[in-house]
Amino acid sequence: MSTAKFKVVQKTGSFKNQEGETKNTYIELGVVFENDKGHTSMKLNGLPLPNEKGEVWMQFFAIEKQGE
Repeated sequence: MSTAKFKVVQKTGSFKNQEGETKNTYIELGVVFENDKGHTSMKLNGLPLPNEKGEVWMQFFAIEKQGE
């Protein structure tokens, strides 16, 4: 059985909040799963876009279990 471990996201921009702090905006592209043998796989629901340098960067945000 596989367990969802991380959200796969890509930064789409940034903004300043009311306190003047810079915050990033993201689009969720998929999920990283881990199976019972410890192997990981990634399922993408959309295609990431390259930045101005032609690079594709994605971040993994841990999926919080309810009650934590």
